[in-house]
Amino acid sequence: MEPRLTIAIPVHAGSKWIDGIIDTVSKAPEWSRVVISDATHRDDAIGKLAEVFRDDQRVEVISRPESLDWIGHANRLLAEAGTEYFCWMPQDDVVSPNGYFELLVSALDRNPDRVLAFPTVVRKATVGRFRKRPVGEVAYQPPPIEPGQSDPAEEALRMLTEWNLALGCWRGVFRTAVARPAPETTDCADLIWAFSMALAGNFIGVEDARYLKRFHRGSALHSMRWQGMSSAMDLYRTEVEARLGSDPDEVERVMTEVHRYLRFRHRLIMFTLRYRPLAAFTLNRPRPVLE
Repeated sequence: MEPRLTIAIPVHAGSKWIDGIIDTVSKAPEWSRVVISDATHRDDAIGKLAEVFRDDQRVEVISRPESLDWIGHANRLLAEAGTEYFCWMPQDDVVSPNGYFELLVSALDRNPDRVLAFPTVVRKATVGRFRKRPVGEVAYQPPPIEPGQSDPAEEALRMLTEWNLALGCWRGVFRTAVARPAPETTDCADLIWAFSMALAGNFIGVEDARYLKRFHRGSALHSMRWQGMSSAMDLYRTEVEARLGSDPDEVERVMTEVHRYLRFRHRLIMFTLRYRPLAAFTLNRPRPVLE
């Protein structure tokens, strides 16, 4: 059976997360291809995983001779994919139910006009200032609009300016042929990539597909840095022109809204990122569990 979906799992000091990777692979459909790839060589996780999946014909385990940063690694995996559908699956997160990937692919099969299907993203959380109390899995807010009910450019702008677009959509299943490489930047490359995909076509949310994002101090989130307005505008313009370049007026309209977003909300988010745990503590809001 020819694979229809590539599930790419980049490994980076992955020994702590081997059980989660095994769980993810156990949920991969028979008609999928799983690529587990190490491009940093921080530990022996890739060797252990190669042994675990030695007899699984769906799984390819790669120890790359070169070193790649997380964006370069993600782009290499995308460029090597030859399937209709693709998704990146971070090593440290887990998904449910057992048919998670089938749910996302089926949503795209039923809706050929949609380019990406995204899950419900949840996190383990606690409340309480001094005595932490676990409250189980808490879902992040859904998008501010029902996807597919407006022009892709309008939908993309609403999701960029009013929602955490990268959170679920970077982790979605998408049509490989529509995707562009993620930009080489430390300033939220996943967000710019997801916005570019949204300009290419409408998304679809799949409520029953649940994605548990696990937090820890070594995650890529902690490497993200604001690189300045000029750099950000250049990166967004590259994507907007690639998607909408045949309509210069639409390019400028979208870039005006992007500039407004970057000038206010995005810059504020990036500058206050390190203070969020303190704010959640002060306001007694649910706080992610560090693992």
